[in-house]
Amino acid sequence: MTKLNKFVAFVVFPLLFLSLVILTLFVGSALEVSHTHRKGYHVNPTGHLTVDIEFGTIKIETTEDQHHINITTRKKWKSRGIQQAKSGKQIDALLKDFEITTESDDSDVQIEGRFTQGREQWREELKRLTIEVQVTIPRQYNVTLKTVSRGDIHVGNIDGTVRAEALDGNLYLGEIQGDVLGKTGTHGAITLKGCQGDVDLTAARGDIQAEMTTQPQYPWTLYTSGSGRIDAMLSPDIAVDVDAQTQGIISSDFPIQWQDDIGSSRLKGTVNGGGPLLKLRSAAGEIHVKRK
Repeated sequence: MTKLNKFVAFVVFPLLFLSLVILTLFVGSALEVSHTHRKGYHVNPTGHLTVDIEFGTIKIETTEDQHHINITTRKKWKSRGIQQAKSGKQIDALLKDFEITTESDDSDVQIEGRFTQGREQWREELKRLTIEVQVTIPRQYNVTLKTVSRGDIHVGNIDGTVRAEALDGNLYLGEIQGDVLGKTGTHGAITLKGCQGDVDLTAARGDIQAEMTTQPQYPWTLYTSGSGRIDAMLSPDIAVDVDAQTQGIISSDFPIQWQDDIGSSRLKGTVNGGGPLLKLRSAAGEIHVKRK
């Protein structure tokens, strides 16, 4: 073996192998910085929770305890590999800059979340940032919820009124006894499973999937623009008046009178003798009335 071959075999190859191992470890490793805070309040039943955050997800859960609200906020920045160029101090500054404040009186609680230096200050880091506000409330409570950027809203098992607005995310709403008013921004979808009150939901070009599991006492309106699709799933014994209209396809598992109005597709009539109005509107997407 020549000196050159020995040099390559015993020096160059080991160095290349070591460099590859280091690079693999560097790229494969994850850097994560997180801040978690918890707070609780004593409140009177049938109060009102307001959550208005500039960034992140809102999750509302309920408890049989009628006098307490518990708030957990989580802020996390996570990256991998060469994205770890940011220092821990810089990341910590980002998490601290998103300030979450809470106020409470005997019955109402308000939560706000804002970037004190503005979102544009952290534009490059936002795709690696997650923020979650989780609130446990009494079942008999009303909520008004809004998130502006990169966040969904989850609400379930509430005996009060729900108002929810996700401008850059989806709405997940389930088993709500009061009225439901909600909307999403561009492409945000809406899922509703069960509601006893008045329903008014609007998705800006996103899909809507709604399940009517028990006989409604109030009208439901589901609206989406663009090519958003609506799937309304009804239990077999549900009795409603249906009025569905779109430039797209309409179908129904129930026998409902079909109308064709000046080039637009429309399905209008009664299910099981009729009842509260189920109004379905899409600009050009499909509408399907399904038997659950």
